[in-house]
Amino acid sequence: MTVLTSRTVLDIDPVRLRESVASLLEKHPLVFEGTRQLALQHRSAATDPWYEGCQRQSLISSDSDFTEVHAELRDTYLGEVFDRLPFKPIRTRIMALDPKHCYSVHRDLTPRYHLAVTTSEHARFVFIEPDKVVNVPADGNLYYVDTRHLHSAFNGGDEMRIHVVFGTDDEQS
Repeated sequence: MTVLTSRTVLDIDPVRLRESVASLLEKHPLVFEGTRQLALQHRSAATDPWYEGCQRQSLISSDSDFTEVHAELRDTYLGEVFDRLPFKPIRTRIMALDPKHCYSVHRDLTPRYHLAVTTSEHARFVFIEPDKVVNVPADGNLYYVDTRHLHSAFNGGDEMRIHVVFGTDDEQS
């Protein structure tokens, strides 16, 4: 059995992270109402590299095909974040929840690492199996979340909740 959540200290500067993400989103807006996304990694043959990886897993090729980090990120703080990761990420996205929105209950095919950019005490993961509620703080650390378990996420707050979500094939034990 894998752990449901764990923390990896990365010493990311939360202010610089927010600024880097805000700058990127000025050029490449999030798609979808309520549950917004922007792809930070793409397939080598992508025709729409910023958005192709934003579809449901069942509608795209395998997560492991999304390995190319956008060249535009190389000399940014987000690029530095990628360089600090202790694993090889796949299908990394900025994922945001508008205020008062939630995801449907689902399971992901792979676990995820979450780096909270903006959040509040009212933004949570709710795991059905096992019965657990988790908040990922915007403290500059990386949080492993085993989203292969049945879960949802909601934002009951008044501000958008934004996470950088790194896919992985790695197991935590």
